[in-house]
Formats: sequence, structure tokens, C-alpha cells
Amino acid sequence: MIATQRIRVGVLAGGASSEREISLATGIEIAAHLDAARYEVTLIDPLALMADNAALTDEQRAHARALAEHAGVMEELPERDRRELPAALQERIVKGSSGLVGANSALIPAGKEHRRLDVCFVAIHGQWGEDGTIQGMLELLGIPYVGSGVLASALAMDKVMAKTVLAASGLEVPAGIVVSRTGWPEERESALARAEDLGFPLVVKPVRQGSSVGVVMVDASDGLSAAIEAGFALDDRVMVEERLHGTELTVGVIGNGSELRALPVIEIATKAEFFDYRAKYDPELTDEICPARISDELALRVQDVALAAHRALGCRDLSRTDMIATEDGRVVTLEVNTIPGMTANSLLPKAARVAGIDFGELCGRLIEAALARSA
Repeated sequence: MIATQRIRVGVLAGGASSEREISLATGIEIAAHLDAARYEVTLIDPLALMADNAALTDEQRAHARALAEHAGVMEELPERDRRELPAALQERIVKGSSGLVGANSALIPAGKEHRRLDVCFVAIHGQWGEDGTIQGMLELLGIPYVGSGVLASALAMDKVMAKTVLAASGLEVPAGIVVSRTGWPEERESALARAEDLGFPLVVKPVRQGSSVGVVMVDASDGLSAAIEAGFALDDRVMVEERLHGTELTVGVIGNGSELRALPVIEIATKAEFFDYRAKYDPELTDEICPARISDELALRVQDVALAAHRALGCRDLSRTDMIATEDGRVVTLEVNTIPGMTANSLLPKAARVAGIDFGELCGRLIEAALARSA
């Protein structure tokens, strides 16, 4: 019997966004759960390509050069992650980072003896990963990849554009305004007045960040200006939205075309002030209940919203839509994640497990969907 050559998978993890460490955790977990008999897996860090990117810090560019030259650079977690992330997760990230290969050599191998990648699994959250940039590079290289394409990724990452598309598709979104850094000095007073007209409490967040990075809850006018200016440290634009109260729900969607499927609804019940960065990754702070403790009617309704949001943005393979079911009966869409957390204990894999799909099988299905597009 002739041995079948394994499928060569590049799991793209890390990158240069504020969610680098979470992206590493996602990539490390995916790589560990892919069937070694079927897949030959390489954990690849695109940071190695970014040594000349002026938007990065000097420290990030030095890290990029080290990856490009040596690979396997042991990760040093930033102070925020040493403070906020559980110790076990920190350990996995640090240990796993030693296996990273720079994208400079992995995506375009030199010499005929090196076989190119068959497919990539994009596991990078945030800027330069979830926003269509990596997807565009893979399109240029002709490498199939898991997940949404350039346009859907860019739309979903930009909260302003996502809200515009979702609202145009008939989905309810939070009321809010957008404030730009360039217009802030001249328009500060009018912007604050428009924000206050929404009514407190308010949510202030950068337009293009994930994992609740930079999100601030504002209960009164005296904290609003500072919250907006803090957002400008992370983005050129900041959103100010009404803060909604109710049951926080999230629904994963997997598949494509006629096989598109909404997974069981998850209810998020956090002990923190809100589902912030720490609460997202510390199981002691948040209960993620699946199936959610809601009526069957509401469950079907929010699953329909998730499917509609997935289709409206043009997503493919997987997405996760976050919603609030308010006390007055509304279902309000907060955002759509095209690269949701993908550790075994993340929200979408948890819902898949309740639906009878274990994590390894889920990852395999996603890779096969990407390969099928290039067949």
C-alpha cells in the first residue's frame, strides 16, 4: 500500500496586535489537536515579516528580527498578561512560543526540497490578522486558508462598518456615535454632547480592537472625555454606545452554503463589571453556560440572528456573533468575530462540543473546507 502524504498545515499565530498572546494560545491549541497521522503542522508567526513596519514598537521590531533570523524565540509576556491571564494559560503560551517558525521562511520556502504549505489556519486575533491583511497576503501567495476572506474580515473587524452592514440587513445594533482623533480637538464639546444624549451608562471602545481591549464603561459625564482619549491610544476612532442590560449571549456559526449551521447558544454570566479581557480568559470570573438558560423560542431567534449576521458580512467557515437579549425583548447584535477564540475551552469550541463535535474534529472540518475551495 502506498503511504498517503500528509497535508502540510501552517497555523498562523502570534502577530503584532494587542491580542498577540491570546493568538498564540489559539494557534498552539489548534496545532496540538490536529491529527498527526493526517496533518503535518507548522506553527508560523507572521511577526517575522514586520521588522520594518513603522507602526510597531522598537521592541516588537526587535522581536520580529529575532524570529526572522532564528525562530523559536521564547515569549516574554507583557505585564498586562502576567497580571490578567491565568498562570496555566501563561505557561502554555510561553512554552508553545518556542516552537514558532518565522513566516519569512515558512510561507515561501527556499529550494525545491522544501514542500510549500497546502493550507493555512489563521489563528491571529486583532490587527494584521483578523482584519483582512493576512488574508490578502495568502491570496497573493495562492495558499488556501481557513476562515473569511479579505472583505468579510475587514468589515467585521471595523466595528463601524460592521454595524452599518448589519443595520442595513435589518439587524438591531446599539445606538452610538463615532469620534475621530483628528476631529477631537475642534469637535470635543459637540462630540461629548452627542454622546451624553445617548444616556448613561455608556460603553466606550476602540473601533478596531478585540478581546475587549480598551473597552471602558462610563457611568457619568465626568469620566467620558478621559475614556475617549484612552481609546485614542489604541485607535484613530472610538465608538461611544449605549450600554445595554440583559442576558449576554453568543452563537457560533460553522460551515458554508447549504451546510451553514448555528451552534447551541452560550450564555455568558460574568462576575466582573463586564466581560472584559481578564474575565474572557479567567474561568473563575465567568460562567459560560451552554445551552443557555433561555427559552427554545429565544434560542432559535438568536441563532437566526447569528446566521443572518454571518451572511450579511459574507463570512465563511466560522464566525461567532455576540448579542444582548434585553429585558424588553430585543435581541441586539454587538459584534461578529471572524476568528473567534479557538482553544479547546473557548466559546465556539464549547458550543461545538455540546453539538457533538470535538475540538480536533472541528479543526479538521475547517481545514477540509478551506482545501475544498482550492480543489
